[in-house]
This record gives sequence, structure tokens and C-alpha cells, in this order.
Amino acid sequence: MNDVVHQFEQHFGVQLPAALRNAVTADRLPCENVMFETEDKKVAGWITEFWPVASEDGESYASEYEELSLGGLLPDNLLPVAFVANGDRIVVSLRGPDCGNVYYWGWSEEPDPESNSYRHMRRIAANFDGFLAGLTRG
Repeated sequence: MNDVVHQFEQHFGVQLPAALRNAVTADRLPCENVMFETEDKKVAGWITEFWPVASEDGESYASEYEELSLGGLLPDNLLPVAFVANGDRIVVSLRGPDCGNVYYWGWSEEPDPESNSYRHMRRIAANFDGFLAGLTRG
């Protein structure tokens, strides 16, 4: 798994925050539906899928980052890592003053075209370990 993470980082010129990298390489991501809640308690929802770092035939960190972040729908420091039941995303900041923060991105609330901003973001946790600790099973 370390090789896959390294290839992703090299290809896109980014570095996964340590807590996310450790969770991915230690296979600590939930396998079934889990619930999250934003810090402000205004949004809660079901995460139905955590993506792999790379995939030949489906969504992955690589495909989501390329399509959404590099495609201008999200700021390019944000990496989508999970799918929410309503089509929204869980994203992690890769760099900047909020590096490592985990957010709920309300894609369904975005105007058309998307704002490419933090306007429809709500913070879930200050880091990926905190995010994982706050997840609950229905």
C-alpha cells in the first residue's frame, strides 16, 4: 500500500497528511456504512464508501482529485476521500494552514458552476484520526 500512496503523491505532486497516510496504509478505514457529524452539528450523514488510493475501474483518490480538485470544482488543496449517500463528499486538506482538516463538502448545495471555494464546506475534524474517532455505526 505504501507504494500506491507514494505513486499517487508523486503523480500529483502532493503529500497525504500523516494521519490519513497512516490510516490508509494500516487499512484502518471502515468497510461498511458509517455516520459522521460536522463540528457545528448542522450536518450529519452516511458515508457509503471510502475510496481506494488508486483503482483501475472505479472511483479513487486519483480519479476524484483529477476530476474535482484539478478540474476546478474544488480548491486544489482538497482531496475527496469518501462518498456520502446523497452524492456529497468528505474531503481532506493536503496543504495550507488547514492541512489535515477533514470537511464535509455539500456539493449538492453548490451553484452551477461550482464555486471552487470553501463556501459549502463544514469542518468535521481537525485531523483524520479525529474524524475516524467521531464516526459511528448506525
